[in-house]
Amino acid sequence: MIKTNRLETLRTDKGLTQEELAANVGIAVSTYSMYANGHRMIPRKVAERIAHVLDCELDDIFLPEKFTVSKTCGLVSRSPPGETQDGA
Repeated sequence: MIKTNRLETLRTDKGLTQEELAANVGIAVSTYSMYANGHRMIPRKVAERIAHVLDCELDDIFLPEKFTVSKTCGLVSRSPPGETQDGA
């Protein structure tokens, strides 16, 4: 899952337009736009190129679809809104 606002913030902070970032990554601007708006899944290789162009880590831009923090650490697991820990 993409941190959409973060991707656009990093891009604009670098002074890049969508067209420039897309060209540097080697994809069409329409493809980049779909990625940025969350309308298309980003292949890992493309995600790595985006992170490289923006001079950041993948984790700065992308989140896992679902993540759980171990209760042994004293932290609570996170579930999507409306879903309980048991999946109901």
